[in-house]
Amino acid sequence: MGARRTYRGIAGRRRQAGFTLVELLVAMTLLAFLSIALFGGLRFGARSWEAVVDSSAGRDQIVSTQRFLRDRLGQVTLPGSARRGQPGEDGRLEGGPERLEFTAPWLSALSLGGLYRFTLWREETGNGRLMLRWQPAEADPEALEDLGDLAGERVLLDGVAGLRLSYYGAADAEAEPEWLDQWEDPAAPPRLVRIDLAFTDARLVWPDFVVAPKF
Repeated sequence: MGARRTYRGIAGRRRQAGFTLVELLVAMTLLAFLSIALFGGLRFGARSWEAVVDSSAGRDQIVSTQRFLRDRLGQVTLPGSARRGQPGEDGRLEGGPERLEFTAPWLSALSLGGLYRFTLWREETGNGRLMLRWQPAEADPEALEDLGDLAGERVLLDGVAGLRLSYYGAADAEAEPEWLDQWEDPAAPPRLVRIDLAFTDARLVWPDFVVAPKF
């Protein structure tokens, strides 16, 4: 009986002494797997959050760009020189499939108001950019550098894979209105202008954009 009690006491003390080497290895292996899973989940979450933020910022820029273009194209007008009967090259609106020029009023933090000549086009730089240039409608083309912020250009949207412009109207007085790739009548704008964009980022979508120039 004494020997049995002694053996049991020794076994109990061994069990209380700690984990075996095998148990420690198993625990460390499980901890390593849990750490990998935890950091992988955090990294995926961070990337997902960055993707959401980038996508939201892109959509906000699209909304702002459409609002600006709709406001400006909705107020297309003739420059003062043309209204006074003076000859001039710039009219209300002229454009092709990838470039658009028009005259419209602009009151912003950059300008003092008045009529401006706007140019919209896609630049091939990088992934493609939608560009806007502006200058006072009556400004001397050779003196634009002296106008400061009253004349310049900026990037409206990055990552623009394609731009297509089309114009709804009649090519001449006897023709029926239809969608055209060119508008070359500087004295009269088309009934409608359509702007289609494609992005390099598949998550970004350009909503249908059709505006009726008012004059």
